[in-house]
Amino acid sequence: MAYQIEKLIQGGAGLTTSKEGKRILVMDVLPGELVELGHFQEKSGYIRATVQNILQASEDRITPPCPYWGRCGGCDFQYAKDEVQGVLKEGIVLDNIKRLGGIDPASFLTEKLETGPAWGYRNRVRFHVDIAERKVGFLARKSKSLVPIEHCPILCEKLNALLENPGRLFEAARTQMFSNRGGSSGFIEVPAFSGDDEVSLLDEVVKTTVGDHIFFVTASVFFQSNEYLLPALTSYVASHAVGSTVMDLYSGVGTFSAFLQQPGRQVIAVERQKQCISLAKRHTPYCEFYSEPVEQWAKRQKGAAVDTVVVDPPRVGLDASLPSLIASWKSHRIIYVSCNSVTLGRDLQRFASEGYTLSQVKVFDLYPQTFHSEVVAILDR
Repeated sequence: MAYQIEKLIQGGAGLTTSKEGKRILVMDVLPGELVELGHFQEKSGYIRATVQNILQASEDRITPPCPYWGRCGGCDFQYAKDEVQGVLKEGIVLDNIKRLGGIDPASFLTEKLETGPAWGYRNRVRFHVDIAERKVGFLARKSKSLVPIEHCPILCEKLNALLENPGRLFEAARTQMFSNRGGSSGFIEVPAFSGDDEVSLLDEVVKTTVGDHIFFVTASVFFQSNEYLLPALTSYVASHAVGSTVMDLYSGVGTFSAFLQQPGRQVIAVERQKQCISLAKRHTPYCEFYSEPVEQWAKRQKGAAVDTVVVDPPRVGLDASLPSLIASWKSHRIIYVSCNSVTLGRDLQRFASEGYTLSQVKVFDLYPQTFHSEVVAILDR
């Protein structure tokens, strides 16, 4: 039986329907393609299947250029043309906002998709190291085995240089092993970040420049990994902040706080990781910093007067208590930066119940060749 792929949904799965009306999810397909499926697995509320044959391919399908594609678990969207990947991911975001947030995309402005180089863009990575076999690479697709990598086409030059001469990676892996900071896969995970001049491994501090701002970061803390689109993302967030009091929740090393600073404005940054706060104080000296879980800190701020709240939570989204707490601050605007449009949709619905309206959405294709993207949602009240 032939199945036609209707659309892509969260995680990049293609959606089609069985003759009984059940939802079927299948990977490595594009909208409109006609495919034969096999290996059907019944799940709760849907069916998983795999492609056996592509009967009618999309004109947007290409042969993945990376020799490791299909084995390496890092890049799963290389089979689509570079120029359509972001468009398809934007469609997934808008679908999640409608389906999970209950908000019709016709009711808000969808700004122009922000894209950049599709290759060689990534300046932050987590290598997996097998010390015994002296191999470096990434975990295999759907497995915890290691795929040794000699060159990764989405990494920047300085990170690929580590793959060519991995001596530093083996030394760092030994440090990780002796400090009991190995990975759950059985291999040693070594985070690396490419700064302006040097590459940080583990907790080494390096300087990196974003727009007109200098940041001090380590490979062990979170920092956005697309060196080309980060200036556009930070500038966009800062340009939509209003008022004299701004809160930056889940502030990390102060990436947004640095751009939010301006004369006469109070910027309050909250981040649970003390290492991030310590680094943030070096390049964002005029902010107020609090090292505490956001939801715990927010509970003590009832009745605070705040003009704009910026939130950049992890993939799990906001704690259920936060939308009502933020609403109690009488904030005019919320700027929600999300790496997971499923939890974004859920949280937008919670903010709607507090009287906020979604005004605009902009998708940043920060992670070409993968199904991940970054989304900024602007809410007003």
